[in-house]
Amino acid sequence: MVENVVALRRVATAVSDPAERRRLERVMRDLRRTIGVGVPKRRAAAVLGVTVQALERWIHRGLLPVVHKPGSSRELVDTDALLALAGEVAVLREAGRTRGLLAAAFRELERAGHLPRKLRPNESARELREAYLRTTPGQRLRDVADLSETIGLLAAAGRRHRQGSE
Repeated sequence: MVENVVALRRVATAVSDPAERRRLERVMRDLRRTIGVGVPKRRAAAVLGVTVQALERWIHRGLLPVVHKPGSSRELVDTDALLALAGEVAVLREAGRTRGLLAAAFRELERAGHLPRKLRPNESARELREAYLRTTPGQRLRDVADLSETIGLLAAAGRRHRQGSE
């Protein structure tokens, strides 16, 4: 399913009809929900075409976020981050690149500000501080802008909901 979402995302960029694009986005959202919050590391490595050990190195560097299902200690690769990374890897492969794919994909996603980073609710203060020190002021500003946009969207949705229930 991850590969299908990546392929649909690439097709969606080529679709100019707004109604058809919305239809594609709805299908992608449904597939995304079916995938869930995370993908097992072995499957994520297969999607990216790397070994599990290589994937672990990127996770330990803090570039690829992991999540836990409630009640489980097993780490899963965050689905949103995997989808973004797999999409960029596919673009690089089509361009003829065969080596250093993940490093190049991470660089491009970071440059464009498209690599999702999820804070785990159980991160210690030390882990949060280390993550903060690894970011640049520009990255922090982008994070604040993203949070601001999300808060605005949630507030607007709450107002619409309240107006609809009155």
